[in-house]
Amino acid sequence: MFEFASAQRKHSFPWDLPISTRLRMLQDGDVKVAYFYPTPDTSTFRYRCFNTACAINAYVDAMSASWFSNKDDDQHLEVVAKAADTVVICRAAYTGKVARFIQIARRWGARVLFDCDDYVFDYREIPSIVSAQGQVRDGDMESVWNTWFGWAGRLKLVMEMCEGLIVTNDYMAEQARQVTNLPISVIPNFMGDDQVAYSSELAQARDQAGNRRNGRIAVGYFSGSPSHVRDFGLVAGALRQLLWERSDVDLRIVGHLDLEDTDLAGMEDRVERLPLVHYLELQRLIAQTEISLSPLELTRFNNCKSELKYFDAGAVSVPTIASATYTMSAAITSGVNGLICDDYDWLGALTWLIDNYDSAGVEMGRQARQHCLDTYTPRQVVSTIVSVVKGDEGH
Repeated sequence: MFEFASAQRKHSFPWDLPISTRLRMLQDGDVKVAYFYPTPDTSTFRYRCFNTACAINAYVDAMSASWFSNKDDDQHLEVVAKAADTVVICRAAYTGKVARFIQIARRWGARVLFDCDDYVFDYREIPSIVSAQGQVRDGDMESVWNTWFGWAGRLKLVMEMCEGLIVTNDYMAEQARQVTNLPISVIPNFMGDDQVAYSSELAQARDQAGNRRNGRIAVGYFSGSPSHVRDFGLVAGALRQLLWERSDVDLRIVGHLDLEDTDLAGMEDRVERLPLVHYLELQRLIAQTEISLSPLELTRFNNCKSELKYFDAGAVSVPTIASATYTMSAAITSGVNGLICDDYDWLGALTWLIDNYDSAGVEMGRQARQHCLDTYTPRQVVSTIVSVVKGDEGH
C-alpha cells in the first residue's frame, strides 16, 4: 500500500459541540438557518446538515447556520425554532418532539423544509429496499414489513408538515413529484472543507509516490451500510476471477459486507477487510488504492443515490468504475475521469483499467480530482444552498 508522510491520524468529529456553542453559531447572522437530524453521524448528517451549515458560515456574509438533534432538550429546541428564519428537517421520521419543533418554528414565521438524500419516503419502494438489503427470508416477515412501511410513512408525514422538499439530484426530484405536491429543490452532496484539505494532502503524497505501488494494483470497495449486498453481487464474480487469475491484484473492502453471501466466499485470504472508520481516515484508505468500485443495480432507488463514492475517490486522485446510474453517468465521462460499466462487463472494465493503469488510470484519477474540486466543494455549492434556504429557487 502507499505510505504517506502524514500516515494515520486520530480524527475527532467536529460537530460534537455543546448546545451553547451551536446556539451562538445560529444567532450570529441576520438570516439564520437551523438544521435538524435525529442523531449526528458520518453519512447523511455530515453531507446534508454539517457540510451545508459550515458552507453557509464560511462563505456567506450576514447568514449563519447550525445543527441540532434529538440529543438537544425541548427547551433549547424551542429557542432554535423561535430564532431561525429557515429550518431544515433532514430525514427525520415522525415523533412528538419533531412535530412540536416544526409547529413552533412555523408559528414563529420560519420557513420549514424537508431534506432527504434517499428515496425512502415512498412506500412503493420498500419491497425493493428490503430485498436489496437481503432481509427477505422464508417465514414470518411481519415485523420487517411493519418496521419499514412504518418508517416510510413517518418520514412522509414529516415531509408533508413542511413547505418544501430538498433532494440530491434531478432524477430523485422527478420521482418525488409522483408522491408530493411540495415545491422541490436540488442541493447535491458535496465534500466539507476538512475533507477537501486532507484529500489534497493525500493526493499530493500519491503524486510524489508516482501514483503506483511497485507493480501491484489495489481495488477498493467502500461500503457505508449493509444495504449493498445485491449491488456488490454485480462485481463479485468478476473480482473472484480476477483474484484467481492475477497475483498482482489486491482487494480492499471497508465497511459492512458479508462475503459469505457472495462469489468471494472462500477467498477471504485474498481480501483485506477493514471496519467502518472516521470519514477522514476513509480518505486515506481510498488513497492507498488504485481503483474504486461503485456497483449499483439499476433500480429507481439506486438512480436516486448521489455520486459521493465518485467524489470521495476522485478527491484523492483515484478513478472509479461505476454502474450507469443517473448521477454516476452525469458525473463520469467514461474513459476520461473514470469508467461507466455495463452490468455484464465488470471483468472487462477491471482488466482494461488494470492493464492500462500507468497510461490511462493515473490520468483518469487526476481528471477526476480536478472535476471534483470544480464541482463538489463548499465554494461551488454554497450559492445553491443559499438560494434554496432563502426560497429564491424551487420547482
